[in-house]
Amino acid sequence: MRNIFNVFGRSPFTALGHHMKKCVETANKVPELITAIKAADHARVKEIAKEVMTLEHEADEIKNELRDSLPRSLFLAIDRRDFRRLLSAQDEIADRTEDLVVVATLKPDFTIPSELVEELDRVVGHVMDCINQAHRIGDELDELLESGFGGPEAEKVFEMVQKVGEIEHMADKRQYKFSQTLVSIADNLKPVDLLLLTEFIINLGGIANAAEKYSKELRNVLAK
Repeated sequence: MRNIFNVFGRSPFTALGHHMKKCVETANKVPELITAIKAADHARVKEIAKEVMTLEHEADEIKNELRDSLPRSLFLAIDRRDFRRLLSAQDEIADRTEDLVVVATLKPDFTIPSELVEELDRVVGHVMDCINQAHRIGDELDELLESGFGGPEAEKVFEMVQKVGEIEHMADKRQYKFSQTLVSIADNLKPVDLLLLTEFIINLGGIANAAEKYSKELRNVLAK
């Protein structure tokens, strides 16, 4: 076994869990980012962006070494391709968070118009609910392994996956409301600000989409 199994133990699922925690740690910077943007604390926005990029890089390092270290002879409780898809899906949580901070730092004085703050807060709430629920699902992996990915534990995770989909749907609805309000004030915005706000809300919603994608990949494993 290579270094990653010396650090996280022989089971690749242990390393997978640590990778998920790093991705969630990255996404948990989102509320801090939004608070700094609303306060027009541009120095803090830059600091948070650096923190997110560092965390995303650390998640990538775990992901890449886990991919490279997965022996072909190792027996897995699930198909190797499914394992890799789970790893890639949860990695998107960190990737989409990094995309968000990139947009937030493209313009030094990036701000959120007051008309959008209320809807933005609602979107952020649903996005973080998605992340937290996906994290709880990830914490069930050990129990799923013990149950052979079946039985009552699998049914419990199916229900948790369903909940992620419901929360993500609510995030989509609030994202649409945000976009409607953005369009209503578009004439008062500079073209570059309109573009950045559009990209910002798309990338914010993308974090919830990534959490849902992860939960769906796990559901597909359970359905086999």
